[in-house]
Amino acid sequence: MSEFRGFAASVPGNGHIRREIPCQDASGVWLLPRPCLIVCDGRGSARFSHFGARAAVKAFRSQCAVMEDLLSAVLDGEKWNDGRWFRFCDLMIRTVCQQKRELAEEYRCRESEFDFTIAFAVRGRKRCGFFQVGDGAIVLREGNGGCYTLFPPDKGEYDNETRFLRPEAETNGDYHACLVAAEKIDGIALTSDGPEFLMFELPDMIPGPIFGKMFDDCAAGVLTRQDLLDYLTRSCWSRDVRGNDDRSIALLSRTADEPV
Repeated sequence: MSEFRGFAASVPGNGHIRREIPCQDASGVWLLPRPCLIVCDGRGSARFSHFGARAAVKAFRSQCAVMEDLLSAVLDGEKWNDGRWFRFCDLMIRTVCQQKRELAEEYRCRESEFDFTIAFAVRGRKRCGFFQVGDGAIVLREGNGGCYTLFPPDKGEYDNETRFLRPEAETNGDYHACLVAAEKIDGIALTSDGPEFLMFELPDMIPGPIFGKMFDDCAAGVLTRQDLLDYLTRSCWSRDVRGNDDRSIALLSRTADEPV
């Protein structure tokens, strides 16, 4: 599946830089054994949420490799089976929550000190699988160039309220997850909530023109990870109080020179 390119970047928000707080976002994109991408956003009030977010990203990559047989059956086979995708999501919840438990034991504190939101996507030949808990966004680009946000904003009554991944999400099914036909998707982008005020039309989370440009540049082979970093650290972020939050983008695109 080398017909895809992708990059991910996470940068600390201006408020975190001023207060010397570590970047609490973590992100990643991998192309092998199949394209997958993830963004985690640590809870701002949690002391060690950056450790939780980083551990979740690492565990996600490892588990995608370990569960390749299951992913192949779900995403590459002829039969559409949402239930098996939900099974994968439940296994991933169990895996990353175990990381939180181990960190809590190591640091001798509550698991909630490692809280994070999470969104991930895994691409197959027939289908793409998506999962999200908390705010941030999953943006899909269709073959006609149009972009849309997959799930509705997962926020509370106030803008700074959201849900974080907890073990009960598995038992309660308290998450967003679905399969989408791969032929309908040319690009996938994940963002934390930090950059949403400049990247989306709020409050409906309508993707802005920047997504089309990034997808085009990635497909043409002219986008690099440094370009994402440059975008996320532009001066425009510091001119708005909303730029205090950490910012993450993970992007995957089909290359322009490959057939569908």
